[in-house]
Amino acid sequence: MIERSLAFSNLSQKPYRTLCLSILVALSAAVLFGSLVLASSLKSGITGLSSSLGADLLVVPEGYEKGAENILLSGEPNYFYMERSVLDSVRELEEVESASPQFYLTSLSESCCDFPIQIIGFEPESDFTVKNWSSKKITSRKLNCAACDSGGRKAENVTRNGTAKNGKVPAKEIILSGSNITLTGNSIRFFEETHAVTSRLSKSGSGMDNVIFCDLDTLQNIFDAARKKGFGFISDGDTKNKISTVLVRLADGASADSTALKIKTRIPGVQVIQGEKFLRNFSKKIEAFQFFMYSISALVFLISSFSLALVFSITINERRREFSILRVLGANRSQLRKILFYEAFFLGSTGSVSGTGLCALFILPFNVLISQKIALPFAIASVPQILIFAATVFVLCTASCLAASLTAVFRITKIEPYGDVK
Repeated sequence: MIERSLAFSNLSQKPYRTLCLSILVALSAAVLFGSLVLASSLKSGITGLSSSLGADLLVVPEGYEKGAENILLSGEPNYFYMERSVLDSVRELEEVESASPQFYLTSLSESCCDFPIQIIGFEPESDFTVKNWSSKKITSRKLNCAACDSGGRKAENVTRNGTAKNGKVPAKEIILSGSNITLTGNSIRFFEETHAVTSRLSKSGSGMDNVIFCDLDTLQNIFDAARKKGFGFISDGDTKNKISTVLVRLADGASADSTALKIKTRIPGVQVIQGEKFLRNFSKKIEAFQFFMYSISALVFLISSFSLALVFSITINERRREFSILRVLGANRSQLRKILFYEAFFLGSTGSVSGTGLCALFILPFNVLISQKIALPFAIASVPQILIFAATVFVLCTASCLAASLTAVFRITKIEPYGDVK
C-alpha cells in the first residue's frame, strides 16, 4: 500500500527522531515486561517456598531465627547448633505428629559452585520434607555409587565409613542436589573426593535450590575426610550430639500457636518459627515490592505515552507543508490518517519488540544470579507465561503509540489543499 510506503519513507528520512522515539518505546516495554516477569517469578517463588518449607513449626536455637529464615529464602550459608536432646523433647509432645532434625554445615567455595554452599544433613527415616522434592523415590538407606550410575560395577574394598579405599567413589550415601547446584555428570566433588548424587531436587524458587542435602552419616564422613586432608568448614561437625533445627509436623487439631508456646516454655534456649505465619508475613513484604514495581512501570509507561503524544503534536506543525503537498497531489484525509497510523504502529511494534527482547536477554539467562542478588524466593516464569507477557507488552505499547498519534491525526484532517503550500 502506498500509505505504508510513505510512512516508512518518512521515518527513514528522519533517522534521529525515529531512533529516539523507538528507544523511548523500547524503554517503556522493557520496564513493563521486566516488572511482569519479576512479579510473576516472585509469586512463584513464594509458592515454592511454601512447598519446600513443608513444616508447621521450625525449632531453632534462640537468637538464630534470622539465620534460619535466610537459608530458606536465599540459601545464604549459615550454621548454628543446639543439643540433640531438643529433638527428643519435641517428640514427646502429644501435639507433635512427627519431628525430623537437620544439621547445617557450611563449606567454603568448592568446584561445584561459584559461591559458598550450604550442606544440610537430614534424617531419611523421619524426614517428611526433603524427600518429597526429589525426582526419585528415596528409601531410608539408598545404596548408590558413581560406577553404578554409569553402568559399571559397584565399588569394592569399602572402608568402614562407607568410602571406597581408592578414596574416589563413595560406596553408599544419600546426596540430594538443589536445582541451582552445578554437577559434573551425576556426581559432585567435595574436598578432592567425588560423591555420586542420588537425585536432583525439583526447583522451588527458594533458597533450597542452592543447598545440598545428604543423610547425617554421609555428612559426618564428608566432614571427617575433609578435616584429615587439612580442609576445614566454618562450622561444627558433631552430628552425633548436635542438631541445627527440628522440623515439626503437628497432629490433627493441634494449634500452632499453643504448641509453639509449649515448646518455648518446656525447652529453654530455643525459638520457634511458625511456617504459616512466616509465609504470611513474607508474602506481605513481597506484595509491597510488587506494588512498587508496578508503580514504576505505570509511571514509565505514562511518561512514554505523554512524550510520544507531545512529539507527534509538535512535529505535525513541521510537516504541514508535506501533507499539504500530498493533498495537492490527490491524497484524501483518510490516506493522511493512515500514514500517521502506520508510522505510530511501526514505532510501537519495533520499540516493544526490541525492548522486550533486550529485557528477556538480561533476565532469562541470569535468573539464578538475580535470585541470589535480591535474596528473595524467585522461580522464573514459565515459557507460556513469558510469551503471554511479551504479547501483552506488544499490544499495550503499540496501542499507546496509536493513541499518542490521535491528536496529530485530528489536526491532519483540517489541512486543505493549497492552503499551506508556499
